[in-house]
Amino acid sequence: MNLICNLFSSLFPTLEGSAADRDREQAIDSSIRFAVLGLVKGSVFWLLISSVLGLVVSIKLHSPDYLGDSEFLTYGKVYPAFWNALVFGWLFNAGLACCAWILARLSGRPSGNSGLLAISSGAWNVAVVIGLIGIFRGELSPYRMLEFPSYAAPFLFAAFGGIGLWIVLTFKARAYRSAFASQWYALAGVFSFVWIYTVAQVMIFCLPAQGVFQAVVASWFKGNLFGLVIAPFAFATIYYLIPKALGQHIVGYRQAGIAFWSWIIFSSCSGLAALVSGPFPAWVASVGVVASFGLFLPITIFSMQFLSSLLASFSKIWDTISIRYIFYGVVALIASTLLIIVGSLRSVQDTVQFSQFDDGVRFLFLAGFAGMSFMGALYYILPRLLNKELASAGLADLQFWVQGLSIFVIALCAITGGIAHGSLLNGSTADAVAILQSTQSYLVLATIGYAMFLCGSMAYVVSFTWMLLAPRSEKEKSADLIKSAPELEYTPL
Repeated sequence: MNLICNLFSSLFPTLEGSAADRDREQAIDSSIRFAVLGLVKGSVFWLLISSVLGLVVSIKLHSPDYLGDSEFLTYGKVYPAFWNALVFGWLFNAGLACCAWILARLSGRPSGNSGLLAISSGAWNVAVVIGLIGIFRGELSPYRMLEFPSYAAPFLFAAFGGIGLWIVLTFKARAYRSAFASQWYALAGVFSFVWIYTVAQVMIFCLPAQGVFQAVVASWFKGNLFGLVIAPFAFATIYYLIPKALGQHIVGYRQAGIAFWSWIIFSSCSGLAALVSGPFPAWVASVGVVASFGLFLPITIFSMQFLSSLLASFSKIWDTISIRYIFYGVVALIASTLLIIVGSLRSVQDTVQFSQFDDGVRFLFLAGFAGMSFMGALYYILPRLLNKELASAGLADLQFWVQGLSIFVIALCAITGGIAHGSLLNGSTADAVAILQSTQSYLVLATIGYAMFLCGSMAYVVSFTWMLLAPRSEKEKSADLIKSAPELEYTPL
């Protein structure tokens, strides 16, 4: 009976029997528990799926005959399926779960529309499944991160519209009239996705633009998907979690507005730098290069704010699992953004444009920065949402070290291997097969990294399932198990 009750605990917000004595924050958690847990479960599922697909893609790079008998598992299908499962499956579910919980907490009131969030998040995952089935059936489009077949787009857009509407309604109904950095970024991510996805679908599929302009729109969409949607969701979690977990203000919080607007402006055009060597007007790529270098301004502010705040309580970084993930995410943000800036240069593009370099930088940005930040936030949110302690601190530690090391190995192999591959391809007359063989050690090491990443994902699946199913102890039934932290972000410095 206990097992059944815990399996469906998210359906019964008052299962622990102390709802009447709960304080305001616990009442808010109860109102959104089912919906947010649905998003978290979706993120766990897609993390596991994308980890398996990533390993398959990596093996195929140095062993092309691996699973070669299956027409559904060719490299041309598994590669886009991996990135779409990673972004639209894992990161969107995890990011939206974090932002929904944070906005509900910052609103100061229990949500009265959580049914909309639950239905929309379920529809989102159904749409992702439809899109991946279309990819495996060979009905994909040629544009990066727009590979889902056109019939999946309306489902994806409608589902996200429902999630976005819930977020806007929650923000509008907030008890506090002022708005904070976490809320800015969460709303920016929501509005940005509606904007860029609409433009991309209309100008590429519904009313196709003429000539090479479709490629320009596709490159603009891919850059903005990472810079204006995924990244703002991660910034929202970092701005909220650092003061809550460390019990101190974010250093230089007054500069948050400058960082926000400069990131939005420069990031919205930096994706065009990928068109440097293409058949496009030179000014288009030049805008992208200039915008990429403009990212120096926000990344400098982020570095000052986040690193200063974290290093001021350095001992807590290793004692607090959620902050440990956030610290890794901040370091990955700085490193990947600097690589994006350097990679936008024409001389660098000439060397690495047909190599694994871009995939390595992209993986570091997505999995290292956004993924680890969301993971840290979920390790902070889940005990409060379920009113349970972590089932196993050892598993959480194991996941951090294994996934942290695997992300570093994958990114390092792809970036350094990409530079070596590009240099050989540009500067010699050797045939392509000989060049690939000379860089095979990088690909094999990357496969080891993906295998480690899968092990870390499995540790997270076990940890999450254990925590979800474990019965509450007498101590955990106490309303005082999770001590409330002050809303430090409210107080201006």
